[in-house]
Amino acid sequence: MSKKTRRIMFWCIVGFFVVAGAWLLVFSFGYRVDWKTLQIGQTGGLYLKTAPKITDVFLDGENTNKKSGLLSPGIFVQNLFPRSYQLKVSKEGYFDWSKKVAIEPSLVNSFSHIIILPQSPLKESVYEATSTAEITDFSPLENREEIILEMKGKDKSGWFGSLSLFNQKSATTTEMFRKKIISTEQPDLLSGFVLDSPNPNQIIFSDYNRSSGQTIFYLWDRLEPNQVTNLNKTASAYNLSKIRKIVFYPFEDNKYIIETNKNIAILDLNRKEKAFLSAENPIDFVVNGGNLFWVDKEGSIYSYNFILKNTSPLAIIENEKIEIGNWAVSVNASNVAVLMKNNELLLIRSGQPVKTISSAAQNFSFSPDNKKLAYSDINGQLKIYFLEDFNQDTNKKAGEEVILEDLTVNAPAQIFWYKDSSHLIVQSGEEIMFAEIDDRDKFNIFKYQFGLGRYALNGEGVIFRSAGALLEKINLIIGE
Repeated sequence: MSKKTRRIMFWCIVGFFVVAGAWLLVFSFGYRVDWKTLQIGQTGGLYLKTAPKITDVFLDGENTNKKSGLLSPGIFVQNLFPRSYQLKVSKEGYFDWSKKVAIEPSLVNSFSHIIILPQSPLKESVYEATSTAEITDFSPLENREEIILEMKGKDKSGWFGSLSLFNQKSATTTEMFRKKIISTEQPDLLSGFVLDSPNPNQIIFSDYNRSSGQTIFYLWDRLEPNQVTNLNKTASAYNLSKIRKIVFYPFEDNKYIIETNKNIAILDLNRKEKAFLSAENPIDFVVNGGNLFWVDKEGSIYSYNFILKNTSPLAIIENEKIEIGNWAVSVNASNVAVLMKNNELLLIRSGQPVKTISSAAQNFSFSPDNKKLAYSDINGQLKIYFLEDFNQDTNKKAGEEVILEDLTVNAPAQIFWYKDSSHLIVQSGEEIMFAEIDDRDKFNIFKYQFGLGRYALNGEGVIFRSAGALLEKINLIIGE
């Protein structure tokens, strides 16, 4: 081979590596050739995380053939040229999820909370009362095994109202309480019930006594299931009367927090003593973890720490009439929401002025991640108020609101957060709606009609529904 030929081959090889290296460098920065336009451009991508994991992902009607797996919980679709795409996630027997998504150069657009639901969710019968009784109210317990049933029935002695504990696993029922009622009366035994723990050994419930005009609070103990203790009588021995509310004292047995018309007392039956908080003329109180919050007739809100045993003023509601319809404390105890009877929804935080979120609210619910507040208004609109800056998939500033424009509810409606804090479960009449809160393009909302009845929702996507003598469980996440 001549020297000239070797030189030519050398420079050809050098040129090849220069061109290949430049191409690889450009390729590594996300540049690709768009064969439709014959142009070179920088690409972007999509990251998807779906439930269920095995789904079909389509872009502009074409299957990407991308699947998540054991080692890759998400789906990454790369080398997408900057423009808008129609994204669809589907699975046989499930509702489709779809959005118009925008791809930008060198950026990955993330959708990490995609949930699609079965068109026919799993239903199962849980309990059926006797032919002479009906379920008037119920409450599933957090242990997921037991349900408190309030029933109305008729036997040889006449009409009665009862409270029972039903175990789903063993299919056994333990009657806790029974009283005589008239045919037009409802038992109303579940309105003030509280548990000593998620897997309770003791339960407090109340019954309005027509003859005395007082609400009587009872204690039921699993160790002595055939009898109840009248807590009003127990408290009267400590000169506590006109009782409006009793709950368990957290972390300690045989100790109670009691609200009267004048104060809030802590009754310790182990030590046989009582103590009063610095609460005068309270309207109501709630317990959240290691803290107790109360509001008084003047509109002042306070918190009491059970461990430090100190009281802190939070805010003053400066309304002419202090009439509270409902109020709640967020999971981390940093936010208090108060819904007044005039439909004003207030947000209260320590050291900050009271903020009016809405003047026409009907219901509300804090998200499990403590970052959002969902509420419905008198016009049937459902809104999300961001309590702090939010930077997951979408970016929202504290104080920003999102209106779920494709969802309308009728009063009264139940609002419950799904456990991921990115979806809502809403019950309005006969309709159940599962709605995402991602406002990029349209909202994906899955709707079901299960019929009239009494509903109980939870953050796992499980719904209980009673109608007459029947109680059924519906799992929105699992199909038949």
